[in-house]
Amino acid sequence: MTINERQSLYVQPQFHSVPSFYGRQFEPVRLEADLFDCQIEGVFPEELKGTFFGLGPDHQYPTFEDDIILNGDGSLLSWRIEGGHVDFKSRYVQTERFTAEREARKKLFNVYRNPVRDDPDAPGLLQRDNTGNTYAWYFNGRLFALREDSHPNEIDPVTLETKEVFNFDGALKSTALSAHGKIDPVTGEWWAFGMYAERQWAGECALIVADKNAKLIREEYFVAPYPGMMHDFAVTREHVIFDIQPFRVDEERMKKGGQFYAFDPDQPSLWGIMPRDGSTSDIRWFRAPGVVCGHIMNAYTEGKKVIVDAPAAPGNSFPFFTDVAGNPTDIELGNATITRLEFDLVGESDQPKVTRIHGAVGEMPKIDDRFAMMRYKYGFFRGADGLNRIDWDTLEVRNYPMVAPNVLHECTFVPRYEGAAEGDGWLLAVVNHAATNRGALVVFDAMKIEDGPIAKAKIPYSTHMTFHGSFAPGVL
Repeated sequence: MTINERQSLYVQPQFHSVPSFYGRQFEPVRLEADLFDCQIEGVFPEELKGTFFGLGPDHQYPTFEDDIILNGDGSLLSWRIEGGHVDFKSRYVQTERFTAEREARKKLFNVYRNPVRDDPDAPGLLQRDNTGNTYAWYFNGRLFALREDSHPNEIDPVTLETKEVFNFDGALKSTALSAHGKIDPVTGEWWAFGMYAERQWAGECALIVADKNAKLIREEYFVAPYPGMMHDFAVTREHVIFDIQPFRVDEERMKKGGQFYAFDPDQPSLWGIMPRDGSTSDIRWFRAPGVVCGHIMNAYTEGKKVIVDAPAAPGNSFPFFTDVAGNPTDIELGNATITRLEFDLVGESDQPKVTRIHGAVGEMPKIDDRFAMMRYKYGFFRGADGLNRIDWDTLEVRNYPMVAPNVLHECTFVPRYEGAAEGDGWLLAVVNHAATNRGALVVFDAMKIEDGPIAKAKIPYSTHMTFHGSFAPGVL
């Protein structure tokens, strides 16, 4: 072999583990797989028929050492459940960005939501930031790979084939559609928002509503008091609640190759509340010092009060973002506790009443979605010590312990049957065991989680982290 031939050989850059939440590091998995008839432990309930979808980040190419988990390529997991059998499938979400990198056979888009350090060969894509990695969102027979800074791709729920970019048939003006939406259990509407809707980085935001057939029926704008983060929001039968978290966007920092967000410890989170049948011009803003939220469990209106339940931390819950001075933050201050915020709409105070629930440390909250936007009894969440259920009437927290090296991801509730009582059903969640490189879909009786899983569908590898998923009844 000549010197020129040796110089022309491809030398792959090093794969790095990626910083995640709670100080953890994740190695890329980079596997698309099909497994017919998973190994089953226990018995899957006969009534449990449909497909569970999970979605998370999994870098397909080597990254910069300072890359973060939020910048990973979207990878979908599905478990098809019927008659006690379970079939597994995983596929990358083939966004425009993913396809460009696969054709180039290298990483092109290097930094989360900042093109300054992109590879010279990177094409200029309007959907540059769309990794499709956050929420496997099942809505009225259709599946979407949601990502909050872009328009999502639709996904074939059976084959997991990536379809076209979805923008409500061209009606959506906002360049962003939130990774978290709310489905109204009464009307079937899809409520969402678009943060940085015009990519001006000034806090511009759109309220977005579609009817049950995914036809856009409402889009109106407002500007948040400061350019912060809004990953989730809340809707009740009477109100809409926008939460601006103290992670500042700064164009000057970005131009220097810095992070898109930086935590501002001196800035309280802001909560804007408007009547659901009103306008964004009606928003009233509240301050919540020492309350940092990434997700919402549920919310409801009671008289002249709005109640929001959410995991809340006193500090930076995204530890891979530094503070505005460029310093790392205390990981312990990012640990969230399930918290109730009560906003008095007729009182003079601009701060909510904040009640942290003792012993309810955790994140990734879910509910029985049939009771979304209204007073409810049960919430479920992934805790530091396993899977948890809170009873909001008694504040009792039940737990099934599951600690390292097991990694429990977000759970999803599935009702036992259409008219079942609240909480009567199952919780489905992905569990990884990195030490043995094995994984499983586990099923709990939601009212008896302390008894442990009633069934597991095992797969012969440990999957990537999954952020958010959903269950599609009857979709096989």
